[in-house]
Amino acid sequence: MSFLGGGSKDPFEPGKTERENLEKGRGGPVGDEPNPNKPTTTRIAIWIIVGAVGVYFIVSGIIGIATHS
Repeated sequence: MSFLGGGSKDPFEPGKTERENLEKGRGGPVGDEPNPNKPTTTRIAIWIIVGAVGVYFIVSGIIGIATHS
């Protein structure tokens, strides 16, 4: 939307989110937006790293309890 009324028209409907506008095929090429229901590769990597650290702490704690008792 232009400030003074000139220029190109706004491709988005007022009152709608960007995702809602893109779902209707406005505001960008179709198929460019990633699937919002699929986790990204970065998020999966973070889950794996945090899980590995958690398993390390649990296993080292169990080993420590077993060897010092």
